[in-house]
Amino acid sequence: MRTWVKRTLITSATLSLVAVCVAAGLIVVVKHRIAATMRPPQIERESVAADDMVFRTLDGKAERLSDSKGRVVFLNLWGTWCIQCVAEMPTVQKLYDRYRNDPRVEFLVVSRLDTPAQVRLYARVGHYDLPFYITQDDEIPAAMQLGQYPATFIYSKDGNLAMKHVGAADWSDDSVARFIDQLKEQ
Repeated sequence: MRTWVKRTLITSATLSLVAVCVAAGLIVVVKHRIAATMRPPQIERESVAADDMVFRTLDGKAERLSDSKGRVVFLNLWGTWCIQCVAEMPTVQKLYDRYRNDPRVEFLVVSRLDTPAQVRLYARVGHYDLPFYITQDDEIPAAMQLGQYPATFIYSKDGNLAMKHVGAADWSDDSVARFIDQLKEQ
């Protein structure tokens, strides 16, 4: 191979590597800025009949939101491609850790537009052990299509929607735990 071709290939490879590193660095900076500005969700109690939703385990088994009736349900619609979703996930993990052994509370962390392999990789790299699921847009009821992600819904034991929140939030805040605890006692 000619020397100029080798130099061109080496220069192109080096520039590509630098571009990838810069992009990865920018993503980390943006994620940290979003996380630094997150606040607890504004909790306003609702009581609205819930639409049922189908989602799948990472092994492909279909499940339904209605199967969780009798428990308080924390449902988070998110995606690995969503920087706000990624920024709030540590707070979702902290909330889950608080309730992981409570049979009266169920967590459904449902990724849209991701494959099971993408979600597994994300969980492994981020050290998350949340109950992850996947779904497609056409399986999400219109009432839950809020136009932005993440979108989080908390359901009371009777299956009714108790609150919803759009955008990243600090789910590890004590106000969220108090709200869930109130729902457990009703």
